[in-house]
This record gives sequence, C-alpha cells and structure tokens, in this order.
Amino acid sequence: PVARYLGPAQFGQLAWVLALVGIGVAVAEAGLSGFVRRELVREPERAAGILAAAWRLRLLAGAVCYAGLFGWIAWSVPVAEERTLLLVLGWQLFTPAMGVSDLWLQARLKAALAVRAQLLALALGAVVRIALVLARGPLLAFAIILVVETVLAAVLMQRFARSAGQPGLMFAPPALSSRQLLGESWPLLLSGLTVLLYIRLDVIMVRHLVGEKPAGSYAAAVRLSELWFFIPGAVGSSLLPWLLRARAAGTEAYSKALQRFMDLNAGLAYALALPTALLAVPLVAVVYGPDYAAGGPVLMVHAWTFVWAGLGVARGQYCVNEGLTRLQLASAALGALVNIA
Repeated sequence: PVARYLGPAQFGQLAWVLALVGIGVAVAEAGLSGFVRRELVREPERAAGILAAAWRLRLLAGAVCYAGLFGWIAWSVPVAEERTLLLVLGWQLFTPAMGVSDLWLQARLKAALAVRAQLLALALGAVVRIALVLARGPLLAFAIILVVETVLAAVLMQRFARSAGQPGLMFAPPALSSRQLLGESWPLLLSGLTVLLYIRLDVIMVRHLVGEKPAGSYAAAVRLSELWFFIPGAVGSSLLPWLLRARAAGTEAYSKALQRFMDLNAGLAYALALPTALLAVPLVAVVYGPDYAAGGPVLMVHAWTFVWAGLGVARGQYCVNEGLTRLQLASAALGALVNIA
C-alpha cells in the first residue's frame, strides 16, 4: 500500500535515499559480522569482551559515517526534501552498533529470538504505515517510521538476548582492540561494501540517469526479488557451528559438510527464483498496481540474482572459516565493477 500511495516518483525518491544510506550502514557494520560470530562460537567465555569491542567500533564507525553524510549533503544535494530525508534516514547508521546482540543470538543458535524482534517491529511499523496512508501522510513521515522500526527491532533484539543469557557489554572491557578488529575485518568490510554497492548502486544510477519515476518502478521490482535474500544468511548463521565442528573433524568431513551446505543454498535459491521469474509481470501488477508495470520485466531478470546470492553467502562462510577474506574482497569488487559498467 505504501508504494501504491506514494507512486513511482516519490517511491523512487525514497528508494534512492535508502540505497545511499544502506551503503553507509555497510560501512558502519565494519565487516565484523562473520568474524565476531566465528569468535563467539570458538570462545564463548569471552563473549562479553568480544561484543563490547564490536559495539564500540561500530558506534564509532556510525558516528564517522553520519558526519560524512552531513558533509556530502551540504556539498552535493541541492533539493531540500532530499536533504531532510537523508538526515532523518541517516540515523540508521547507528543501528549496527545497537544490533550486536543479533551476532550473539546467531552464534548461540537462538536466531529465532532475533527474527521475533524484527517481526514485532515490522508489524508495528506496518500498522503505522497503513495509518499514514489512510491519513494521507507526507513522505517524511514514512522515512521517520523506517528509522523508528529499525531502532525498535534492535532494542527488542537486545532485550531478548539479555533474557536468553547474553552478558552485559556496556561496561565490559573489550577483549580485542579496534586495531585487532579492523586487522581481521577490513577485507570483509570492503567486500560487504562492494556487495552492497552492486546491490544498491543500480537504484541510485537509474534515478540519476532517467529520473525518480523509473527508479521507483525499478526499486519496486528489486524489492520483490530481494525479499528472499535473508534466507541464505539465516541458513549460514544457523549452520556455522556445524561447519566448524566438521572442520575440526578433518578434511573429508569438512568437504562433505561444505558440499551439503552449497547444495542446500542452491536448491533453495532455484526453488524461489524460478517461480518469481515466471510470475514476475502479474506479481508486480498485483502487488504494486499498473503504475509500476515497467518493473515486471526487471523482476524477470533480477529474480535470478538470488541463485548467485545464495551461493555467494555459502562461499563467503567458507572464506571466513578459512581466513580467505581477501579472495572474498576480490570477487565482490569484480561484481561491483561489472554492475557499474
């Protein structure tokens, strides 16, 4: 209903701002997710210190990114409405620091609590958005609700994690220095950033090349395609302890476990990508309405990115386990360059 109410032009404006902020969020995450999960599985007794170190580094990264966003707005964003949207949605740059509890839940195989927190926040946000549509609310109000929803999900996740036994991290001494964390995570940070670049940069480029309305139709189609992108990450997080145990059991057991992991991701990807591609045109028409008809052919093609996203997550987990983060960075950078070209 939000996309229908806003129309392709306003929806495209919101989508490109979200895409730009999303790139900043990738920087604010500091590439720590895979490394921190691995360390929490390997050394659960140091959980408080590991989480404290990640929280401090992410908080600093979020502050630096918001300052950079503020400077970029002053330098190159002439439209007042877009400046306001960027300043409001820019507060999402601090949510990676608030979301470190998610890493602990994943490492402890309690990701269902994180999902519950996200669903509760999403449900509340959906109710408010419907009310805004009925009240003919402005575009800025929808941006504010997105920030509130993200913050609420992080707060609920933290509460659920503490009730499940997560140690406090506010005053815990960090187990790792920022230099140590960055030394391990910088290739993952850059690879995560480049992955997000080739996922989000096309919306930004479409907006600047042909305007807000085509960007709205494009973003709407891409959103349907990316609806399933959380699945490979959830599967990878759930199976990380199993993969590490298989690695410790020897080369043959690890090889078989990796093959099963790859097969599972590929099977899920094809099972979802094929019907999405075949039903793309009527799906866009039903979900968004005739104003977004240009997004149907986009979805037919874009649905197949899920296959490679699923396999990429599986390969990325192997690279983290084996310390091959620079290989992950090289492949992600190549993907970003191809997309820009």
